[in-house]
Amino acid sequence: MFVALVLGTQICRFLPEFLPKKVLSSPILQKLNKMLPLVIMLLLLLTSVTFPQNGESINLFFAQILALVCVLASYIWLKNTFLSVALGILGVNVFLSILG
Repeated sequence: MFVALVLGTQICRFLPEFLPKKVLSSPILQKLNKMLPLVIMLLLLLTSVTFPQNGESINLFFAQILALVCVLASYIWLKNTFLSVALGILGVNVFLSILG
């Protein structure tokens, strides 16, 4: 599995070197290049929220929502995916300590 992931990553990195410039300047690839960070952030957001069951862990739910608001604000402001994810992780822990 690890070898397949490494090969897939390397192929994606080196493929643009061998493709003609006409293919790389296609409008579809240009749009994908602009939208990909936003799609990654959306997937992270959708998979990070755990909904409370029967009133349990309501503090965790609110901490996650507050952290997601921080992530969204930092991404809009800084346009940095890595920093936004790090702030989200920090935010969940800070808000859990405040709410808990």
